[in-house]
Amino acid sequence: MRDLAAAAGVTRYVALRDGVIAGGASFRMAEGVAQLTGAATAPAHRRRGVQTALLSARLADAAAAGCDVAVITTQPGSKSQQNAQRRGFDLLYTRAVLVKQS
Repeated sequence: MRDLAAAAGVTRYVALRDGVIAGGASFRMAEGVAQLTGAATAPAHRRRGVQTALLSARLADAAAAGCDVAVITTQPGSKSQQNAQRRGFDLLYTRAVLVKQS
């Protein structure tokens, strides 16, 4: 995430609650497609609309910049997936991530 957030063409967002950083996110655009990336909310600020606000801001900015498609990647069944689907995103596919433990 650090490399992506530092990349050229990436717009970064910080969400504040009562003057404290509560979360952050980013997005980038290419050929009318907005890729919503790297949203995170600090544990003390979860369940207070931070991610929804970050999602709304990025979608509004993407639309204003002429994007007509937006994509987002989330963990299956996560709150992030629920938030994205509430904003009108449809599930395209799921992906299994396999981990080998020693």
